[in-house]
Order: sequence, then C-alpha cells, then structure tokens
Amino acid sequence: MTQKSKVSVIIPAYNEEEGLPKVIEEIPSAVDEIIVVDDGSSDKTYEVAKKYDVKVLKHEKNMGKVAAIRTGLKNATGDIIVLTDADYTYPAKYIREIVKRLEEGSDLVIGSRFSNKTAKMPKLNRIGNRILSSIASYVSGTKITDGQSGFRGFRKDFLEDLEVSASGLEFESEMTVKAAKLGYKVTEVPTEYRERTGKSKLNPFIDGYKMFFSIFSILYKETSFLAKAILFPAILFGLSGMIFGGISLNEFLIYGKPRHIYYPSLTVLFILLGFQLFSLGLIVDNIDKKMDRIYERLSREKKI
Repeated sequence: MTQKSKVSVIIPAYNEEEGLPKVIEEIPSAVDEIIVVDDGSSDKTYEVAKKYDVKVLKHEKNMGKVAAIRTGLKNATGDIIVLTDADYTYPAKYIREIVKRLEEGSDLVIGSRFSNKTAKMPKLNRIGNRILSSIASYVSGTKITDGQSGFRGFRKDFLEDLEVSASGLEFESEMTVKAAKLGYKVTEVPTEYRERTGKSKLNPFIDGYKMFFSIFSILYKETSFLAKAILFPAILFGLSGMIFGGISLNEFLIYGKPRHIYYPSLTVLFILLGFQLFSLGLIVDNIDKKMDRIYERLSREKKI
C-alpha cells in the first residue's frame, strides 16, 4: 500500500465484543488511522476497543450503524476512508486493493462477496442481495454484483458531494446506486466473506424493503428531465399491459378462454413497449450523467 494518501478505517460497532478484536488485529499496519465507534453497546465493546492503539468514540445510546459511520467520518483525518464491519466477516487484507483502486482513479470501491462461492452468507440474504444488486445495476447502468456490501472505500470529499441521506441499513445501497447513476466510477474488488462472529442485527424483510425503496427513490430524484419524459410513458405502457393481462387472466380462469381475443396481444405489446422505453430513458440519463462527470474531471485537470 502506497503512502500517497492518508487512510482511515472506520469500524462501527454495536455489541461486537467477540468479533472486534479479530478485526482490529488483522488490519494492515500501513493503515494510518483506525476509528472504532461504539454505538451505545451494552456489552464490553468499548472496553475491548480501548485495549488497542486506535481512536475510540462512543455514543451514549444506540443510534444505528449509519450514525456511527457519520461520527467516524467527522473525526477521521484520512483522505481515503475505508468502512468495514466489526463482526469479522470481511477479511482486512483486501484493504490494500481497495486503496490501490481509489488511487488509480475509482470514486467508490466495493468489496464484492459474490466472487467466492464459499462465502458464508445466509441463503435468504444471498438471494435478496442478488435481486437488489440486479435492480441497482439496471437502474444505474453500471454492473454491480454486491451493492449492499458494508466493506467499501472512497475519498472523504466524495461522500460529502454525494449527499447520502439514508439513516438505516439501506445506506450502502443508496451510496452505490447514487454514485453509479450520477456517473462516478464505481468498481468492485473480489473478496471473501466469513461467517459472522456474534448475532446478526439484519432483518432481511424490513431492511430489504428499505433498500428496494431507496433504489427507486434515487431513480426518481436523480433522473434528468429528458429521461423522465421518456420514462413516464414507459410506465403508462407497462401499467396498461398489466391491466390488459390481468383482465385476460381473469377471463381465462372464469370462462376457460379470454373473451377479448386482442387483450393478450395488447398485454405483450404494451409491456414490451414499456420495457424498451424504460431502458431507453435509463440509457439517456446514464449518458447525461457520464458527460457531467467527464466535464468535472476535465475542469479539475485544467485547474491543476
């Protein structure tokens, strides 16, 4: 790991007295700063962290992982920020590669857990992550295999510019999709994923819903006017196709065949038109955002 940039590793921790020591001990020595944020733990997380030569911050009450991350960011002195979990699931050896990618020009580098078929992820979480990452890839126009990974790196000013508003476990999803949709360079580093130490705090259904909602909220807020003008009729075509399809299915179940013989054809036609227009809208928006990022990079280079 080169010393071109100062690197801060932030570890949000809530009741992680078992996994935290292992995480701290395997972080590469070339890292300049390790920040542990105890998010109001009721166990000995804070006492365990104080045993190490790291910066330890504490919330008096549990405020959530994102609040802990933001506290860490406020107190970080590094140019490059790496986030990891305190449950010993993410091997710290990949921090070097994450930092290397950032120094080579990436804006956001994600540790992708799906490069390793032996990754110790619960089956339900794996399926949900795959679905959400596929949606995120389609919406942002960037291939994303693990948009929900908590192991990631970025430059400190990047997150300030991105203005991620999420306060729950959808934080990672929002950061990933928003960065990709706005044309920032998002890359992934293949990583392993170990079985967690301690009890999981993730609710697959509630947190999955929040991530799903976050993705489509970004789609609406960060889409250009031209793209929205294309997406609106696409949605109307899609809904019309679903209505015709619903009527046809209802008639088939009641009468054994559709009474309106053209409805099945209209269903296929409208859904295909909707899908094609929706894709066109996303492509137009993606090109627009990429041009914005190219202009920004050229402007910075001229100033230099």
